[in-house]
Amino acid sequence: KIMAQKLEIQVIDDKLLIEGILDDRGGGENDPLRGDINLVEVAPTVEKITLSFKRIGRIENLMGFEKIVKLCLDNNYIEEISNLGQLVSLRWLDLSFNKIRKIQGLDALAQLEDLSLYSNKISIVEGLDKLTRLQCLSLGNNRIDSLEQVIRLRQIRSLKMLTLSDNPVCKEAEYRMIVLAYVDNIKYLDYALVNPSERATAKEQYHDELLDVEDKESVIFDKANRDQAMAQLVKKLDHACILFAHTIFDDLFTDDADVEKLKHMPGVKEQIEIFRNKFKSMSEDFIRTALERFEKKRKEISDFEKAVKGVRTRDESDSTQLIDGFNKSQKLTAERITSHTNGLNHSDRQKMVKNLQDELDRVCDELMNIELRQVEKFEALIDDFENRLNDLKNEALEAQQLFFRAIEDLEEKFSSGVRAVATDLIDRFSREELVEDYLDDEAMGLVMDKEICNSVMSASHDMHIGRILKREDEARGTEMKRFQEQMAKYSSEENARNRDRILQIYEFSRTTKSSINALLSNDDDDGDEDDHHHTHTAAPRK
Repeated sequence: KIMAQKLEIQVIDDKLLIEGILDDRGGGENDPLRGDINLVEVAPTVEKITLSFKRIGRIENLMGFEKIVKLCLDNNYIEEISNLGQLVSLRWLDLSFNKIRKIQGLDALAQLEDLSLYSNKISIVEGLDKLTRLQCLSLGNNRIDSLEQVIRLRQIRSLKMLTLSDNPVCKEAEYRMIVLAYVDNIKYLDYALVNPSERATAKEQYHDELLDVEDKESVIFDKANRDQAMAQLVKKLDHACILFAHTIFDDLFTDDADVEKLKHMPGVKEQIEIFRNKFKSMSEDFIRTALERFEKKRKEISDFEKAVKGVRTRDESDSTQLIDGFNKSQKLTAERITSHTNGLNHSDRQKMVKNLQDELDRVCDELMNIELRQVEKFEALIDDFENRLNDLKNEALEAQQLFFRAIEDLEEKFSSGVRAVATDLIDRFSREELVEDYLDDEAMGLVMDKEICNSVMSASHDMHIGRILKREDEARGTEMKRFQEQMAKYSSEENARNRDRILQIYEFSRTTKSSINALLSNDDDDGDEDDHHHTHTAAPRK
């Protein structure tokens, strides 16, 4: 029997998807649409698919269904939640009565409101923290046996309805009170409306434990906020090409084994803090000024893009008017040529076609002139823009140079301060003024050997200077690269637009000439028929 079930497992192919779409719409086997559906065309419009009781073993082939809001995959043989990341509009997902052991693969479903994992093989509550809009969750009839797992559901603050019935944990005496105390936002538990007084009793019963949990959550929440704010700051500074001003102090001391040795000497850590505080003040001033300059740059970019858009919009309007005017002329000419009631002879028609061809040539010439003028306008705009942006770039490079020289100066002062600390300790040691155990073994080794001490201090200082110069080169290179990329981007876009526009004009000329010539060809055919008729009727007079 087990072997038979394995042989019956199905994959989600086009046929099954079409059935799922039609079944949801109420279409049966004889639905006239069943044979006409083009899945590629239909997929972007589908909002619901029902694939229940289809013996499906794996979730797959759902690319293109970005607008789907409801997906039913219940009563199948699915063992793993996968391949759902593209269903960004999904609000209802039914995976009940499957063989799923782990909650995963749901992070991208930010719109999900209703999730059923009823009757699976789940024992751990996980993979749900990204579902910030989840209101209804069914985890009943699984293998959850720990109250700790239940408490994890507290993270889902949007949850209103929760089903955990028929799990081993439900047999725990404290089960219901724990859920009501910790998952305190739900309104329905195991299909029953939560009584506010019962919830209040539960929270009172676990008051002390809840305070501990809330304190821990507050710490985690504050850290998450700080991490998010830091990530946003780093992104902002990187965008403005000044991330180095935020990181360089830590860069100086990272993996500096020599300074770690020097820290054992009393007074060195204080020198590091003095360095840090002075750097922080200088860095904040630099970043503030640099961000103000970056905002000027953004305004220059915005003004340039608006000016270019204005030029293109006006020229596009002029081109459209030219083409519309010609199309009207072409239509009128075609109507006159093809009409059999206007008394035009073959010569008249040829002249009309010739006039239309001449008008087309004039229109295409003017379209080319408009395009050439637009290129000239763009070049004038981008030249002025490049000069303005170049001025801001030069200001940024000059500010960078001053910033790094200031860091070098701070490093020199720090190095001098450390040397003063070391010299004082060495002198005091030589005069036997240091009390016993004042220095640890590492510090004592440095104080007892002045040459080694000086070597360690010089190595650390040289490393710091080297790192400052390296970061300066990187910062300068980044600023130059961003400037070049910015200009290259606009030039590339303009070249592509110009090339496409010229091709459009040539194509317009070619296809229009072809249609005009077709008018003359039709007229020639009529003329041939007329000539044949005259020849035939004139013969008897001879």
